[in-house]
Amino acid sequence: MRRIRTLSPLLLALATLSHAGPAQAQAPRGPPCAARSEVVDHLRDIYGEHLVGNGLAEGGYILELFTGPAGSWTVFATTPEGMSCLISAGNSWEPLPRPDIFAGR
Repeated sequence: MRRIRTLSPLLLALATLSHAGPAQAQAPRGPPCAARSEVVDHLRDIYGEHLVGNGLAEGGYILELFTGPAGSWTVFATTPEGMSCLISAGNSWEPLPRPDIFAGR
């Protein structure tokens, strides 16, 4: 049976709470964000996901890829200050075979 991922309760709560104030025309908001330590704990505890790779992006952000044993995956952009913002998440992750030597080095 295929598992359908939804935004985690932590991130959904952050997205909901990020708009406080009187009703008015809303401007588009960015992705849900939380402290990196909370995000990593949540991904590990709920989905069994662990960091499998990362890379430095323009502006000092680190893109981080987490995957889980059931095929779930999550990509976050983490700021230099330690805030992680959801980029994308999904299912059916399949790692590529691991060569003996990484071609980029």
